[in-house]
Amino acid sequence: MDDNDAVQSALHEWFKDLRERPPNAYWSVEELSQRDSWVTVRKAVGALATPQRRPDLYGKDGTALDDSLLILETGLGQVAEAAASGVNIPMSDLAQDLTAFCAAEVPTVQTWILLDIDLPFGVDIRMGGDRLRTVTAEELSRLDALPSMRAFVRSSIPNADAFHGATFLLRPELHGLITFGGSSFAWPDQRPERKHVAPLLTLQLWQPSESMHAEAYLRVADGQSCDLLHGSLYAEPFFDSEGNEVGERHPTWGYSVPSSQAQAFATFCYKVSDMVTRVLVRTRGNKGGKRESTASSRALKSAAAHLVRASQRTMQGAHVDEAETDDVLLDYVIAMESLMTAGERGDSTRKTSQRAAAMWMRDEDRLAASKVIRRAYNRRSNYAHGADQEDVTSDELLNIRCTAFEVLLRWLVLTDCLGERVHEHLDRSLLSDQERRTMHSLLKDFFISSPPAEMPSDMT
Repeated sequence: MDDNDAVQSALHEWFKDLRERPPNAYWSVEELSQRDSWVTVRKAVGALATPQRRPDLYGKDGTALDDSLLILETGLGQVAEAAASGVNIPMSDLAQDLTAFCAAEVPTVQTWILLDIDLPFGVDIRMGGDRLRTVTAEELSRLDALPSMRAFVRSSIPNADAFHGATFLLRPELHGLITFGGSSFAWPDQRPERKHVAPLLTLQLWQPSESMHAEAYLRVADGQSCDLLHGSLYAEPFFDSEGNEVGERHPTWGYSVPSSQAQAFATFCYKVSDMVTRVLVRTRGNKGGKRESTASSRALKSAAAHLVRASQRTMQGAHVDEAETDDVLLDYVIAMESLMTAGERGDSTRKTSQRAAAMWMRDEDRLAASKVIRRAYNRRSNYAHGADQEDVTSDELLNIRCTAFEVLLRWLVLTDCLGERVHEHLDRSLLSDQERRTMHSLLKDFFISSPPAEMPSDMT
């Protein structure tokens, strides 16, 4: 008898036992595992998954298989309950699934983040420790331990076909989980994007005029379990040319990368992600001999957090809920001030508007940028002091948004090249043509080699 036959035979006896002697009340792990028929299943599984090769399937002492994991996390208990109620279970498929699960390598636990952006099918980009890729329905269906049993097992992605071609951001590390036996519980987090600011910022910098959102966060142990931690896996009906409903799909909005720009998009993401990482990890020694983050690193962390938070609260480019408009505008102002002052005291309005404008190469562009920033500051001041003011229009908010993101991108390019003295260079450029030409050369080199979706007019 081969491994698959042994597993199938053991499952058959366990299901038969449960049909003949169903649990009195609850289908608990204790009730299902404390039967002689389960011992046979455990033995078949143990022959395939030894403690040395699959330690993740064993309890803390490493000697006994974790019944809770095998019955609950795989969904095997749900299949058993269906079988005991008289439902016809395809035993050969179930045995193949369980055999493959036991014979697989220890799964890597990852966070999968569903994004509402439209990328060409087949995109696969690594940005530091993160991976951006489109996925197939087949891949999604195989995240569970028993993929052929989806009709009987509750899944975090019940309709994988609706997410065929969807874009996910994958990160191998998973934080904030507390393990109880074979299950995991994630502390609720109302702002989970904070843990993924760097890649989300990089993607938003490609196309600032279109908002991008992290819609759902999943804990994925590939081939073992897939749990929804935050958000929702939203799908909506779609129709053929004759108006007939033909299925569901995950909607995307304005952020779209056509196939013709796929390579440019990848190049931009690689370069910006590398710059973000280099600046974020900058440190210097303090008086106590310890390492601490530099001013540019702290400024980027603050600005990135505020810009990503503002993006999460912005829909379809510039629409923000009326109750949050002032807060979103405040995020944009704080982000620009963080970059342009890095904690310096005094006259933040002048320093921010002047230094930010200095990064544009033409007089008309510098004047326009300065005007946008000063107007945003005035609105922030009125908001903070409770003064009456006209409502912020969608067009104005979009203008501030695009300016804030472009300020960050230009600052990032210059800071990556010029280091911690970037403010000195910006201040000198107001009086020095040579300094201005140097900055223009650095910025143009970046924008020509790694153009974003919307090329700045002074870089063409």
